[in-house]
Amino acid sequence: MRTLRRIGTAVAAAIGVTLTASGCAVLTGSTATPAASAVPAVMPSGSAAPLPVLVASTPPPRSPAPALKQTGTTWPAILASLSGYGQWLLANPDPARTRTIAEPGCAMYNLVYDQANSLLRDKTYLQPAAPTFGTVVGPSPAPGATAGALGGKVVLDVTASRPAEPVLSRTGAVRISTFDQLPPTALQITLLRGSDGRWRFCTVDAQADSGAADDPSVPLL
Repeated sequence: MRTLRRIGTAVAAAIGVTLTASGCAVLTGSTATPAASAVPAVMPSGSAAPLPVLVASTPPPRSPAPALKQTGTTWPAILASLSGYGQWLLANPDPARTRTIAEPGCAMYNLVYDQANSLLRDKTYLQPAAPTFGTVVGPSPAPGATAGALGGKVVLDVTASRPAEPVLSRTGAVRISTFDQLPPTALQITLLRGSDGRWRFCTVDAQADSGAADDPSVPLL
């Protein structure tokens, strides 16, 4: 901030006394030069211009989205369907579609959203390689009951693996980086069932993990 400086002059006074014949004293003069007013601070004419907001545009998908199987209790088919859509999403980056296969607020949602957002921002896309599921063990409703009898959450014990996946430039299809492979791993996958009756990913954790709530999901996709 600029410091104000006050500029002033000393007061000059001259007093003369003249005696008249009548004996009265008369002040013949008293003058003072007023102090100069303060120099005002120079203030900015307005606030700084806001920085431009860079928005990454979402390109049209290169292929139609695959059909989804998200209902029932055929867990291998449901996992394959959710994973297939997730890989399509990363091959056609659109973070807004993440909620189609993952529950907002869950670790798997955060992972897929961040991956898609990063690919979109960098003008790249994933060349996916589908994960392979080995054993899939999960709950089954009683005979005659529907999946709703299981409530809104199921935990599946799964073995899965996935090859490394190249990340390509959107222009020129040049390899930029690679998603590391997922070696054969014993996983615990949590699915949540929404009010629409559809299952979505919540967490994908290695069974060797501590299972802490803030653990990031294993990059299954």
